[in-house]
Amino acid sequence: MTALPSHAIVLRNRELTVAVDPRRGAEVLSVVDNDSGSEVMWSTPTRERAEQVLAGAPVVSTDSFANFFAGYRGGWQTLSPNAGAPRLVHGAPVGFHGEVAMSAWTVAEVGDHFAILSLALLSLPVRIERDVRLSGNTLRVQDRLTNLSTQALEFDYVQHPAFGADLLTDECRIETGARRFTADPETTGPLAAGAEFGWPNATTIEGEALDLRVLRAPGSAHLVFGWLSDFDRPWYRVTNTRTGLAVEVEWDAEHLPFAWFWEELNYSEDYPWFGRARVIAIEPASTQTSGPHRRSVLALAPEQTTTITTSLSVLHSGATH
Repeated sequence: MTALPSHAIVLRNRELTVAVDPRRGAEVLSVVDNDSGSEVMWSTPTRERAEQVLAGAPVVSTDSFANFFAGYRGGWQTLSPNAGAPRLVHGAPVGFHGEVAMSAWTVAEVGDHFAILSLALLSLPVRIERDVRLSGNTLRVQDRLTNLSTQALEFDYVQHPAFGADLLTDECRIETGARRFTADPETTGPLAAGAEFGWPNATTIEGEALDLRVLRAPGSAHLVFGWLSDFDRPWYRVTNTRTGLAVEVEWDAEHLPFAWFWEELNYSEDYPWFGRARVIAIEPASTQTSGPHRRSVLALAPEQTTTITTSLSVLHSGATH
């Protein structure tokens, strides 16, 4: 396990050890399979510096992306009430990836296998009550969102688990219940911006067939960014084809009908990765990544409460849960 901040909440059962940071987004920094000692969450190449920033070291930029990245260590965040580029949300100017992922949460209760936390947003009149809980080989994150106002609200909500470490040491295979993939309309890469494909068969700008189920082995630079949609069941699995180590994620399709798909395999030469990132994040989302039709389906009526549940399981070849 990568070194953790002293204030991290550590949850353990026989199968998993999980670390949660209540001082930044209640994010899940680490998920370790206890039998093998394997870590599945990604740790950024700038993690040591990010820890210094979060401990109070100055940040020199006023750009919201740079500020987010300065403290970004990898792991699993919640992006809300905005995900992606800065935008206005009900009149509030919300920076890159939103308020929730960068905020300190209040800790209500902690046990060996669970933690209860809460956050009242400043940008919107919304309270989130979070239950993080281990059960067997599964980590469940359940958020109870309440509109505290008499105004209807519409906003982004994206779960952003980024995987790397021992999971991505080899070629991996991706399975999902999605039927379609759309390349991000604002990203330049091997796929034409905005191109739509039936999962898993894509075609590159050069006309080469691309099987999206295959995450290439180390040594092959590659980039895919866009979103999955048209799910028969909201789930995916990423499996290391050599070791059999796998993660499986399931979620609430009513509020999160999309899944952002980010595969950065030592491709981006400039800031912030400089060819040093090997990571995949498949992110249950209330909205598309960008483009003219981008709109969140998450809406809360006045004083309405709703619950969104996302679960992450660590598996091995032939394992079930």
